[in-house]
Amino acid sequence: MKLGILINKQAKNLGDDIQSYAAAKLLPRVDYAIDREHIDTFSSKHNEPVAVLMNGWWMWRKWNWPPADCIIPKLTSMHINTYTVAQLGTPLHAEWLTGCGREYMQKYGPVGCRDHSTIAFLKEAGIKGYFSGCLTLTLPEQPKTPDAGTYVCLVDLHPKLEAEVRKRLADTGLEIRAFSHDYDDRPVGQSLKQRFDNVEKILTQYQNARFVVTRRLHVTLPCIALKTPVLSLVNKSNVKNSSRWDSYADLLHYVDESDFLSGNYDFDFHNPPPNRDAYLPIRESLIREVQAFVQQYQDVSCTLEEVRKTSYTEAEKLLWQNQMMKTALDKWMRANKRIIDHKSALRKKLKQTAKTLKQYAQFIEQLQADGVITEVSLPEVSDPVISDYEEDAKSASFWDRLRKAIRAFRN
Repeated sequence: MKLGILINKQAKNLGDDIQSYAAAKLLPRVDYAIDREHIDTFSSKHNEPVAVLMNGWWMWRKWNWPPADCIIPKLTSMHINTYTVAQLGTPLHAEWLTGCGREYMQKYGPVGCRDHSTIAFLKEAGIKGYFSGCLTLTLPEQPKTPDAGTYVCLVDLHPKLEAEVRKRLADTGLEIRAFSHDYDDRPVGQSLKQRFDNVEKILTQYQNARFVVTRRLHVTLPCIALKTPVLSLVNKSNVKNSSRWDSYADLLHYVDESDFLSGNYDFDFHNPPPNRDAYLPIRESLIREVQAFVQQYQDVSCTLEEVRKTSYTEAEKLLWQNQMMKTALDKWMRANKRIIDHKSALRKKLKQTAKTLKQYAQFIEQLQADGVITEVSLPEVSDPVISDYEEDAKSASFWDRLRKAIRAFRN
């Protein structure tokens, strides 16, 4: 049977390619690189079955689930949340894990999850999951270079954090190399080899660094696999972070951003501590699971119907997807209508407020002309537009204080 991995062709984050690279390194060969975000329309040659490692972030386009029938999956190292291309504005939450979507998970499960929040999410949908850890913990070490140990990597730190880290490194004698995993300038249509060459280039930098400081999970976990000391600076109050990071807290030098800025941490920049080896059982278990999956399928010659586990037909799947998208669209349209209605009400209220404030302006000008009050500087009040909400709010605050002062003067 053919073997496959997932890629995200539209990825703007190198972390996606690191996930794909980690999967490829565990397989004896890669026959297919399948676009994760369009996994439902993948077509193999002659509809042959393809055994695929399904690690990664699931998924931005959740309406493109379940995968094509020819994909025989190893559901491992999956992270699942309620985001789509619209982030928290999505109308889709767990609907994609009903009907055919749930059957796919149940038939090919249990689902290996890379964090406990995913296990909980699946449990609510009636799907069994277990903590597998992340496949990037299995990455192989990269070549040593002549400059090994002479520099430190700072990866995607916010400016305030980076400035503080640079201050702590000032007397270490280490070169500072700043990197980003953002890929805004990625050429369209990069080949798998080009993607993996980029991955190996950055992993080699991490491999040979004295240590690494980052806020990205898919810098931290690869560094653990590479045995490069790594300090992770994370905003723990952000649930999007804690849901992904907390499962690895015992493996990491893991510091909240605010604690780091206040000096409340014990990481020694002159003598960075080694990573903890608590990750090794996770790494070894993942490798065994993938090896068993490969051994089960790589030398098998069979038809799709002999290995496929789901029972729905292609027509039933398309009907279910269509209904899910209709439901999502209806929910989105209703939500948009509420937003538009609220926006219209705000616009109407803002216009009325502007009218009232103009009347106050005329009243103040009359008081000044009569010598009742001294000259004051008044903010301009004009017919508002939506883009002026913030400035109008500032003006309204001024006029609110002035209105109270006028009441007091009258009394």
